[in-house]
Amino acid sequence: MDLPVIQYAKKICEQELRKALAAGKEGGIEIYYQPLVHVSTGKVIGAEALTRWVHPLLGDISPRIFVPLAESNGLVTDLDRYVLTVACLQARRWQDTYGPIRIATNISPHSLQYADFVAVILNILQETRLPPECLEIELTENIAIRQEHTLSILARLKGLGIKIAIDDFGTGYSSLNYLRVFPVDTLKIDQVFVRDVESSQQEVPITSAIIRLAHELNLQIVAEGVETEEQKNYLLRKDCHVMQGFLFSKPLPADQFERFLQASVHSRSRIGRC
Repeated sequence: MDLPVIQYAKKICEQELRKALAAGKEGGIEIYYQPLVHVSTGKVIGAEALTRWVHPLLGDISPRIFVPLAESNGLVTDLDRYVLTVACLQARRWQDTYGPIRIATNISPHSLQYADFVAVILNILQETRLPPECLEIELTENIAIRQEHTLSILARLKGLGIKIAIDDFGTGYSSLNYLRVFPVDTLKIDQVFVRDVESSQQEVPITSAIIRLAHELNLQIVAEGVETEEQKNYLLRKDCHVMQGFLFSKPLPADQFERFLQASVHSRSRIGRC
């Protein structure tokens, strides 16, 4: 495809993304929720909020396309703000009925450079009445950990009671340095280290080491991409109890997630905190 054609297509997508963000759900921006399950108890303890964009003409547009587009055109803070607002409001509604539930959402490194981003999050929490400890911010390892501004933002978020998670842990080159520098609460094992635990002698010791490291540092550990009973049972044997993946549920629209949550609540007592 010619470069001018690609540039034109990106320009059209940018214009459509601006319209979609202004219109919210009516513009095709939807939030799906993938359950976080404490497997040993059967409790749904939270959900990861995942963004979907369904354009009326272009159809489903992958986050791998529209998130980098938003980052390159200054729209990503608006996108993050929208996702946080919708997800926190939904979590508050669920809490009113089912008790505390944690909501986790990815934040772009670009948003952390926004001077008033902490104030934005605090305002969202106040408007939605979601307790700060029930919000978890997920960061990937491509964030610039040496920037003092980023570390200051994370420290302020932590000071508010907001949880900090490192997503896709183990796939970057600076994983251990992140643990030294970041005010981390949760490690999320990347699915690449979960997928092959049944067959790969190379992945097994790495996965086991990540879990042990999290326990030694008193961090919560979450396994992503769990798809089989064998993977689940291996993780349980290694003392990893919180999981997400297609074995339990695919990402769901809010109404379907609520039905999933109802089934979990019927099999357990209400939990007292996020």
